[in-house]
Amino acid sequence: MKTKYLFPSAIAAFCLSAGASAYTISGGTDVGGLDGFVGMSTTLPNSGKTTETNWASGLAGTTLTFANKTEPAHFFLTEEDSNVVAFELYSSPSYFLVKDATKHVLFQNISNMDWGVFDLLDYFGANKLEELQLSHLTEFNGGTSVPEPGTLALFGLGLAGLIASRRKLHK
Repeated sequence: MKTKYLFPSAIAAFCLSAGASAYTISGGTDVGGLDGFVGMSTTLPNSGKTTETNWASGLAGTTLTFANKTEPAHFFLTEEDSNVVAFELYSSPSYFLVKDATKHVLFQNISNMDWGVFDLLDYFGANKLEELQLSHLTEFNGGTSVPEPGTLALFGLGLAGLIASRRKLHK
């Protein structure tokens, strides 16, 4: 098998995977890109474990399980955008909920399973940037593993290179 077909595939995969993470915090820690917004409520009656889990399960369209609650939630401003905040997640959750005094906001954790990342202004307004204080964060479906986009790209391009080289050999 000729390796000249595999080398360009590997280079392309590494280039694609480099763009998968977009934000860093102080000290150069890579926290990934923005996580996916699922829904928001200003009318949940309380922040109990059962209430939050049932509400989040309804929005996600699947049964979620409570994994962890961090109270109070400590956030870090990202170096690239002072409106984007990140916080460490402890159970590699599929979903996480962020709460302030009046809102519950549910996100799908899609970029980096160890960090939650979102634009604070989009969900909590400009006043939160000044005080940077949120009540708590709740994690759901801990331990769920999702492959990194760069890993999938590398695997796909390597497979394409193998197929191309085999076709070339058969001709």
